[in-house]
Amino acid sequence: MKTAGRQKAYFLFILFSLFTLASCSHTKVAVPLPQPVPAKEDAPKAEAVTADPKVFVENLLVSKGHKRMQVRSLLNDPRFAVNTGIITRNLFNSAPKGSAKTPGVMEVDPKFYPRGVAFIEQHQDAFKIAWEKYEISPELITAILILETKLGSYPMRYNVFQVYATLATLLDSEYLDSVLQSKGGKYKLDDKVLKSSRAKGKWGLEELSALLQLSDGLGIDPIDIMGSFAGALGPAQFIPTSFVKYGADGNNDGKRDPFNIDDSIVSIANYMKLAGWKEDADLKRRRQAIWIYNHHDVYVNTILMIYCNLVTEGEKYKPENQGQENAATDGSAGPGRTGDPVPADTPVTP
Repeated sequence: MKTAGRQKAYFLFILFSLFTLASCSHTKVAVPLPQPVPAKEDAPKAEAVTADPKVFVENLLVSKGHKRMQVRSLLNDPRFAVNTGIITRNLFNSAPKGSAKTPGVMEVDPKFYPRGVAFIEQHQDAFKIAWEKYEISPELITAILILETKLGSYPMRYNVFQVYATLATLLDSEYLDSVLQSKGGKYKLDDKVLKSSRAKGKWGLEELSALLQLSDGLGIDPIDIMGSFAGALGPAQFIPTSFVKYGADGNNDGKRDPFNIDDSIVSIANYMKLAGWKEDADLKRRRQAIWIYNHHDVYVNTILMIYCNLVTEGEKYKPENQGQENAATDGSAGPGRTGDPVPADTPVTP
């Protein structure tokens, strides 16, 4: 009887021990950790700051009707990367500036005046089309080409696709804020900058979309296109939307190519005709037409200065004026050209 009692007591002890261990183990596992709650609260803010700008631009382009796979392939191409320097330069440092000696006019090397006259002779067929179709003089077109790209010789250092895709990110104000903060406090996202960035971002998206349309039409890779820090391309520095609208065929090959010099010549003529330029118009009207090409007084002043100097330079090469030191500037260089002197401080009416 004692043995049976001991065995029963031992059995009950084992059961009690197992029950106690199981209870303790269950209690430890069930204790929750408090850390995940604040982590969830912080997640949206962290996601906004670290959002991929490429995905943002991809969705914008898809909303404009472009195919997602094509856009994604371009944005993920190893040749492309968002360039934050393009953001700050376009927002804060994009206006043309005059020279130290003449603040209202940009400095132009005088050697470009005889070069400009030779350029007109070299491309006389395209200039003939420009005059016959649009009545825009070779001197005005050449003045624009001299200032924009030194007659097409100035090297283009910026990837245009990168420029416009980067500018499109300006539509994400939180991303822009993070970019400006990364510049060490040099720039601030105040109301003025925010308003400017929204306009520039919208503009960049439109130009990016037009660039894809233009490159598709020409059968070229958009990431191979080089231009200015502001996205202008070709000898005439057209932006994509302008060339899509106003580009013209300057050599009768059936194409409109912003990188072809003859097409650039006739395209400038088409644009300036629509802008209201007339060779015999008063100074105010001619200034207004140039201002439409580039919205800065310094630019307008400089183009008119080059234009007048080209008229003067062209007079020297006329047979009847060979050997004369002082060529006439009365407009006899061609139909409707006036050669009027241009005061650097003449105002422009936007």
